[in-house]
This record gives sequence, structure tokens and C-alpha cells, in this order.
Amino acid sequence: MRLTRVLFPLLAILPLLACGDSEGGVGESCGDEGCDSGLTCRRDFPGTFCAQDCTEEGAGGGCPSGTLCTRQLDTLMCSPVCDSESDCRESFACNGVSNTNLKACQVKL
Repeated sequence: MRLTRVLFPLLAILPLLACGDSEGGVGESCGDEGCDSGLTCRRDFPGTFCAQDCTEEGAGGGCPSGTLCTRQLDTLMCSPVCDSESDCRESFACNGVSNTNLKACQVKL
């Protein structure tokens, strides 16, 4: 029982530690270091946005794991998949994506 009390809190924070504090992946803020290789920093998005272009809304092909091709400010780009508003950064909403049953973080208009 004592072991459970120690392990449970550690398991609860493990996903947060796995993400680390690195910035620069698709949908993340560009940060001081910019974006990961192959991504473009979109400074016209709130808090900046590391973007990767894609060609078919609702498709995951060409987008990194955990992202989906969606329309952002009249441009198709890969965006993080979400289940609720809390999965998205501030100034972004968890909206349904055309041609899918999935949602992605999109800039609030």
C-alpha cells in the first residue's frame, strides 16, 4: 500500500516530464531557439506557432504523429490533435476538423 502512495503521484506526472520543456515542435511556440528543423515560425499567430504545411484537410499524411492537417487562417498546416480546450495553448481552440471525427488546436478568431 505504501508503494502505491509513492508510485501513483509519480505516474501522474510522468507524461508531463516526457514532454520536457523543449519548444519548437508542430503547434508549439517558436521560443528563443526557433522551430525544429523543417518547420516554419509563424509569428502572425498568437504566441507564435511552429508550422508545417500540408495539402489535404483532415488527412494525417505528411504530418507528424499527434497532428492533423487543418485550416489555420486560410492556410493548410499540421496542427496538434486535441480532445478538449485544455489540450490546446492559450488563444487556441479545440475544434472539429472537416472530413474527420477528430479535433485539432486552431487559432481562435
